[in-house]
Amino acid sequence: MPIPRRQFLRTSLGLGALLALRGTGRAADLIAPTSVTAPRGLLFDAADLPRLRANVQRPEFRAFWTFMTQVDFAAEEKFLNHELHFANHVVDMSRAQVIMQRSAFVHLLFPDARHLALARTALAKILGYPRWDWLRDSQQRPVGVMRGGGTCIALALAAEWLAADLSPAEQAAITERMGTEGAPAQYRGLHDMTHHTEVGPWSLEPGEEGLPPMAVDHWPRILDDTNLRITCTAGLAAATCHLWGRHPDAPKWLEMTRSSLQLYASRLPKDGSFPEGIGYWDYTFTHYTLALELLRRKLGVDERALVDFPAQGRYALEMSMPTAGHPDDCISIGDAATAAGAVPLMWIAREFRDTGAQYLALQPGAVRASWLSCLAAIWYDPAVPAKLPATARLDRQTDLGIIISRTGWEEQDTVVTLRSGRPVNHEHADRNSVIFKAHGERLFNDPLHANYSTKEPKWLLRQTEAHTAVLINGQGHIYHDGRDGVNSSTADAAIQDYRTGLNWMAVTSDAADAYHRAGLPAKLVQRTLVYVKPDVLVIFDRIFLTDPLPVSARFQVFNEDGAGQVSVEGAIFTITRPHATLRARVVTATPSTLATGKLALPESGGVYPFAEIRSAAALEHSLLTVCTAAPEGEGHGNLHVTTAEGAWDITGTHRGQNVVVRLIAAGKGAPVIVL
Repeated sequence: MPIPRRQFLRTSLGLGALLALRGTGRAADLIAPTSVTAPRGLLFDAADLPRLRANVQRPEFRAFWTFMTQVDFAAEEKFLNHELHFANHVVDMSRAQVIMQRSAFVHLLFPDARHLALARTALAKILGYPRWDWLRDSQQRPVGVMRGGGTCIALALAAEWLAADLSPAEQAAITERMGTEGAPAQYRGLHDMTHHTEVGPWSLEPGEEGLPPMAVDHWPRILDDTNLRITCTAGLAAATCHLWGRHPDAPKWLEMTRSSLQLYASRLPKDGSFPEGIGYWDYTFTHYTLALELLRRKLGVDERALVDFPAQGRYALEMSMPTAGHPDDCISIGDAATAAGAVPLMWIAREFRDTGAQYLALQPGAVRASWLSCLAAIWYDPAVPAKLPATARLDRQTDLGIIISRTGWEEQDTVVTLRSGRPVNHEHADRNSVIFKAHGERLFNDPLHANYSTKEPKWLLRQTEAHTAVLINGQGHIYHDGRDGVNSSTADAAIQDYRTGLNWMAVTSDAADAYHRAGLPAKLVQRTLVYVKPDVLVIFDRIFLTDPLPVSARFQVFNEDGAGQVSVEGAIFTITRPHATLRARVVTATPSTLATGKLALPESGGVYPFAEIRSAAALEHSLLTVCTAAPEGEGHGNLHVTTAEGAWDITGTHRGQNVVVRLIAAGKGAPVIVL
């Protein structure tokens, strides 16, 4: 098909002096913004259109391109013309934005009158919203943190992608609203988050539909270092680029955009890990890299050196955990539910020739069926090889206190994780919880898809009792009541010891502080893992209390597909999944029982089974759980446990492997481990 004539895409791509500045200091400090008349497009130029057309038709982009092109036009038109509510930003405005972006991009690549008409209808509806967000500042002005950032991005791109087909009145309306609400509301949001100790409370827009009950008074403080800062920053970047040379405040908005990018980068852990988990890493760096590209291409401001992006790519790789039927599964600590998506990974791969990022970006499911995957199509460079880097680490302790140990990155490989560390946004009450994946199956599960509202039953999935973790007198550790959203609690846990060797890993973490903050008489809530690769996991729990109470240790079964089972026979429990089984022998120092149970949730929303060790009331508890994993159809070996004078010995064989582990426990310090 012929390349459509677009006024904004008349020059060829060229990085020129920007790339030449690499290695001479941060380019953003050396390059002054160019004139608004610079002919470059926001994200690509006319010469790139054939490349984009080829990318969207690659096999890796099939699900995305199907989503983009197989549109129910009648249903979308009905929604826009008869069902959209201007009081609903949460669902309706978001849907209108998706409709507009999807049809604008498709029409740009393959001109289609139906898509053009739908995009223009959606544009009119978005411009018809009296306000673009449902938050207000202390002076009752719009704050563009929740929906406003996406609106600015959508309109800036649509104004460019549809430039040859929009009327002067439509373009003028976009520019007017961006200048009167879009950029100012994003600026207010970033200002109030940055100066949260000095500003008044935020509030909800009266009459907003679709929101659960919540208090937002403290959100300037709560959101300051979260992913929503970057959504807002990207929105301001888009508005600034659109309004450069058209609005006198554009330089001020550029300064705030750059300041926010720099502040956020300064707060990131130095090892490349990400506090809010991999799902929000994906969302955050989709918008962070978008902001970088907008500023660099349109204004000549280069901030790529702010973040160690290869380290970010390594973090994304380390958090991946493919399972049978779920190649995009992840280490689901907190609200994480899927591995990193292709958008930021393809940008990292392109910019840094990062083969590991390319490897992960091309895994099945990485290119999402979402309009944001337009960015992946724009940034994908097939010349970058896709392969695991030689520096990929099998054992990892992150700055956040998360321990990861694995045998590899394939579906059949084994992964063990322990969640220790400090509180973070989007966390669960999950200190000392464990994930164990082997032979394509989650064998000890960490819950997925917890609700964000306390009014919904699956808010329970955030609690300690829904994790593979310890309960004291049936209670978990400190969390919060959700009134301010899913922000961080005050729970903490500390790594006492961490060691690795040839084909083994051992770690000890104490979470007593988190339980004590919940009013429980905890002196020590210590969990030790000894992982003998590939299939043996020893879990040793020691709990010291100031009052004699019962304790329990739960082991959650993955059952979202209805195929998870757990059974108990004497001191052994067995978890069965379609492709693997887990067998665990339990030995305790105090009288105990072993039983199965399920979370107290309506079965219409799924059944959540678990095995549970229940230790009778005492001041000190020691629970040893010796686990073996095996692929479906294979048996388990015999591992024997003996104990005397504080020493616990595990010996035997499993799948042809000799196992000899000794744990020596004394006092509150980490047990001595002999392998």
